[in-house]
Amino acid sequence: MQLMSSRAGGAALLLLLLHCCHIASSTHGHKSDSALAVMETTGGGDEEEEVTVEEDEGDLETFRPLEELKRDMAQLDLMVETDVQIMRRLLESYNSSESTTEQKLSLLMELEYLVHQVDNAQTLCWMGGLQLLLEGLNSSDFRLQQSCAFVLGSAVSSNPLVQVKAVESGALQTLLTMLATAQPRPVTKKVLFAVASLLRNFPYAQRHFLSHGGLQVLSELFRADRGGVLRTRIVTMLYDMISEKELISQTGLDPGLDAAHEERLRQYSAVSLQGELREKGWCGLVPQLLESTEHDYREKALRALLAMAPVCLDQYRSDGSLLGSLLSLREQYLEMVQSEMIIGEENGYFGEIVELINALQVKIK
Repeated sequence: MQLMSSRAGGAALLLLLLHCCHIASSTHGHKSDSALAVMETTGGGDEEEEVTVEEDEGDLETFRPLEELKRDMAQLDLMVETDVQIMRRLLESYNSSESTTEQKLSLLMELEYLVHQVDNAQTLCWMGGLQLLLEGLNSSDFRLQQSCAFVLGSAVSSNPLVQVKAVESGALQTLLTMLATAQPRPVTKKVLFAVASLLRNFPYAQRHFLSHGGLQVLSELFRADRGGVLRTRIVTMLYDMISEKELISQTGLDPGLDAAHEERLRQYSAVSLQGELREKGWCGLVPQLLESTEHDYREKALRALLAMAPVCLDQYRSDGSLLGSLLSLREQYLEMVQSEMIIGEENGYFGEIVELINALQVKIK
């Protein structure tokens, strides 16, 4: 019998039970209104307790001792495949010389599903899966590059042990190199996802990102993107990094901090993100995203501009284009707010955007 994933184990057991307990037969032309389904031996002697199951006319059930059913199900339990076994099988199949590119893409899709669980992602590293993914990033097939970046991003997401292992394995340098060179758009998107996942809540990686010219790589990518999709993802990544450091700094005022939090605070203090953003020209780059016609893109830009305000105010005040955009956008969204109120949405999405614009204008004055 073929091995089954643990996700299908419960269903398989039920099917086996139904198969064992309900087999229709019409041999000999005999029909019965009811029959014995299960015989269970009692503990007090040789007598057997019979369970009667009502049937439809024409069905004849077979007799299976309960102990025999238990043995069958126990054997099936031994054949349920664990996640660890699945990942080992997937890696072996991926490394097989007989695997085609299409098969490898399918295997990577299965891995991506599994590594969302923290334990599975860590086990994948110990099995050598991280190295396999890094090698895949250098593949000549852009589809394998895209899939490997996707699996890597999912594996490191909210998983500190895997984040550390990835940085130590040179993943960040590989990903930045890919962003700095021409890549198909689908690959770039997934590589950005992997970088964002690797940096999130990980000041050690953020410091390496800055020291390896990460902001310069992103600025070139930002300038080259005209559609706005990549620009928005980049700005969102920067905003997340600024916000999480600010949040840690605020909680750092609590006198009852434990040693682990103090160490985390110390690591974030070594990340000079705000100053680097100003020096690398991001105070002038982010406002360009306001030119987009997408409301979501504008919202992301406004949130980032507010987060960067402590180091960018002087440039904001001298940026005539930014000041003009804020005035124009405020008028536009105030009209949209009026439309929202007419249909009964007093605290709608456009109202939130107006509040962001107002907050930024107050800071600039």
